[in-house]
Amino acid sequence: MTTLGRDTPLSLLLIPASVIGCLMVLSAVLMLGISILDVFPGWTRLTLDHYRDFFENRYLLQAGLRTLSLATVVTVVCLVLGYPVAWFLALGRSKVAHLVFLAVLTPLIVSIVVRMFGWTILLGNEGLINKVLVGLGIINAPVQMMRSFWTVAIGLIHVFLPFMILSLTSTLGRIDPSLSEAAATLGSRPVRSFLQITLPLSAQGIATGSIIVFCLATGVYLTPLWLGRGNVTVLATAIQQQILETGDWPTGAASAMLLTWFTLLLVAGYSVFIRRVGGR
Repeated sequence: MTTLGRDTPLSLLLIPASVIGCLMVLSAVLMLGISILDVFPGWTRLTLDHYRDFFENRYLLQAGLRTLSLATVVTVVCLVLGYPVAWFLALGRSKVAHLVFLAVLTPLIVSIVVRMFGWTILLGNEGLINKVLVGLGIINAPVQMMRSFWTVAIGLIHVFLPFMILSLTSTLGRIDPSLSEAAATLGSRPVRSFLQITLPLSAQGIATGSIIVFCLATGVYLTPLWLGRGNVTVLATAIQQQILETGDWPTGAASAMLLTWFTLLLVAGYSVFIRRVGGR
């Protein structure tokens, strides 16, 4: 009878992880290959014209800039809103902390489609907010709240805020409370103690949460489509239009590759910045 070693469970986990990793690399290579074909299918030559066309296409450039702007806004707001909640969960001593933790996790259980329905019920022309405002006499007619950049941003913040909170909570929970207590004993004010002790020590959690939210936000498709109602075009929806509606696979692939490369470049630069700030 063979006895399994201690490392066997880890080895078994590496098998599906390797398969997923290989599939991701393969899909990226295939997308890169399609992006340098003149047409697909039935290509006749290799070309980089589709990358040049991206920067000459105003529609695609606006979609790309809107995607990065949306991801940045969502990341910053999630960080600002999520940090106090994570602080409360990790360092607070309140008896309701577990209820707050459940409230943070609850949105992850609900399908994103259901959540978008919920925002539609709230923000639609016949939605709850408009009906309340009309009923109170504040407005005479329903206000158009859908189909805007900020409506999409609100929906994405609702979707991604738990990821930021969980990342920050994990890091803040590992900070030794005695450090802040020692600083207070030496006469340091709470604000100064936070800026010089807690904030630098939580830099890793800030970086992790921000990278997760930013990367997820750059690839969103359903939320801009549902809440933007065709008025907030991001690069994911533009790529879908190029590939599935117009059949222009090479241009869509080139757009996807540029989005991937630029996102990775921004994430790398941000990681270096956070690492330097945290090391001070």
